[in-house]
Amino acid sequence: MGPSRAKKSCTIHFLPGDVSVEVPVGTTILDAARAAGVFVENLCGGDGVCGKCRVIVRRGLVGGAATGSLTREQIREGYILACEARAEGNVIIEVPTESQLRGKVRSADGSELGIRERDYLARTPERLHPLVRKYALKPAPPTLENCLSDLSRLKQKLQEVDDAAEYQMGLKIIRMLPHVLRGHDGVVTATVAHRGALAEITDIVAGDSSVPNLAVAVDVGTTSIVAQLVELASGQTLGTSAKYNSQAVYGSDILRRIIWATEHPNGLEQMHSMVVDDINILIQELLDASRLSQNYITFLVAAGNTTIMHTLLGVTPQWIRREPYVGVTYHPPALRAAELGITINPRGLVYCMPCVSAFVGADITAGVLAVGMHQAARPKMLIDIGTNGEIVIGNRDWMVCASASAGPAFEGAGTHDGMRATTGAIDHIRGWSAGQNLTFSTIGGEPPRGLCGTAFVDLLAHLLRLGIMDKTGKLVRNHPSSRVRENGDGMLEFLVVGAGERGAPRDLVITQDDIENLVRTKAAVYAASQVLLRALGLQMADIEEIYVAGAFGNYLDLENAVRIGLLPDVPAQKMRFAGNTSLLGARMAALNRQNYLDVQKIANSMTYFELSTEPSFMESFQSACFFPHTNIEEFPSVMALVS
Repeated sequence: MGPSRAKKSCTIHFLPGDVSVEVPVGTTILDAARAAGVFVENLCGGDGVCGKCRVIVRRGLVGGAATGSLTREQIREGYILACEARAEGNVIIEVPTESQLRGKVRSADGSELGIRERDYLARTPERLHPLVRKYALKPAPPTLENCLSDLSRLKQKLQEVDDAAEYQMGLKIIRMLPHVLRGHDGVVTATVAHRGALAEITDIVAGDSSVPNLAVAVDVGTTSIVAQLVELASGQTLGTSAKYNSQAVYGSDILRRIIWATEHPNGLEQMHSMVVDDINILIQELLDASRLSQNYITFLVAAGNTTIMHTLLGVTPQWIRREPYVGVTYHPPALRAAELGITINPRGLVYCMPCVSAFVGADITAGVLAVGMHQAARPKMLIDIGTNGEIVIGNRDWMVCASASAGPAFEGAGTHDGMRATTGAIDHIRGWSAGQNLTFSTIGGEPPRGLCGTAFVDLLAHLLRLGIMDKTGKLVRNHPSSRVRENGDGMLEFLVVGAGERGAPRDLVITQDDIENLVRTKAAVYAASQVLLRALGLQMADIEEIYVAGAFGNYLDLENAVRIGLLPDVPAQKMRFAGNTSLLGARMAALNRQNYLDVQKIANSMTYFELSTEPSFMESFQSACFFPHTNIEEFPSVMALVS
């Protein structure tokens, strides 16, 4: 046999960023973009399903360019789907505006729930007990009468101000002791990190350097990551920063990321590096804004779903998607930040909020802590609407949770013109003017590029009110509105915004398939809450308060959400839009170690209810695949409007 031939390579040049990458011939344009660090929207992870990875071939040849989800006009302009098209030689690719990730993350910081935290912080700073504290101490000097070891004298002094039962430390600290104890008039600063009853002396320096003492609270979300810098002596938040989760280049769906992490060479390392790099970017932004050093950050508290927490730790999530759906760890111990690659104080720690199961993560336990469900006398409900719809019902005596596979339709996936809540996304639809033009707002006030989840909720409600869509979710073919039309496949769609209207780059529509995806998503969330209530022998009237978590909930129009049957029909005063409870819970744990102990108890006491094996779930789901519901009696305010 002759020598093997090296596979021919080619250069892909991406515009508008002027980034080039050399890849083997036959590489998909999407994989080339990933290799070049160029973001191309792809909600399905490159499976050819979502049709979002639209790019334009400006020069060169590509093969295998599927065009099923493209319009004739787009095909004439050179559009292709990046996940299907493969480079046959040197190519110049333009990533159009609609396929770029632009603008800042729109997130909510739990301002309404922040009242509870502000009341807590209004107490004297001495009542704060952060997970890691700095103590300026002056241990007794050694004498012939007091010849205790340096370490014993340090511990003796620490126990006057700290309540740990025992202290541990590394060899490095022990070696430093004799030097730091005999300088600066015997004053030292000990950094003490609590891990339950035990505490670790993570650092010791000569002199008083007890301030500042900082922590970072992080919500590691599937779509976005939000971080806050917290000053621990006062509890003050020094800044908040957010960015999109870079793992999104492998899909918006958690299961697709698990597949990539476990079935591709170095996939787990890529996922781990991405989330760590994102966190480090946010930390640096916070430090730059506050003009402080990373050495002042003594620890970080992170909350996220179970899969994200696994990838943060670099632990395989492989078994989360395989029956019996078990993660590697739900209660990780405090870990050295440097071991994970997180750039805070070299001796700093990372505390992970605990998970409950493979599909109920630390974002939910942090949320329960934030809303105070674990302290309530009467039952409360927490609803977190995302790719999965997580529901928790309980009080101080018991808690039950469930996870419904809702699908990411409200996050833009599975819809023709859906997108994430970023710059240019239509976020609210107010109705139609006398001239039949849509009245809407966009994030950042920019020309409309697509619709995010809150806009879809508004749009569905308006289509129902106007009779353009019936209660089964079918667009009415003979409706007099000129916006109801057939697409190229003869299926009905509704024109939301026409090309050129307020600067829209193309027609933006909602299709019949979009509506079916959205109704399944809302049905899964609502059905999960109803099944859980019935399993507990409760009715919605027994629930004292309902908290809707996340940025999506914070921007929802409550009346429209009830009108389509996404949220239960309860008095408005019982419904609370709680914002980012994952971030708030992480911050509360950072500020007071009792909160951290409480959230461990929350996770241990929460019973997971498996909906997939519950016979009544499918019946409840099918009943909810209707606007607002097959049983209209469950929505009395809507019934009053349509009767």
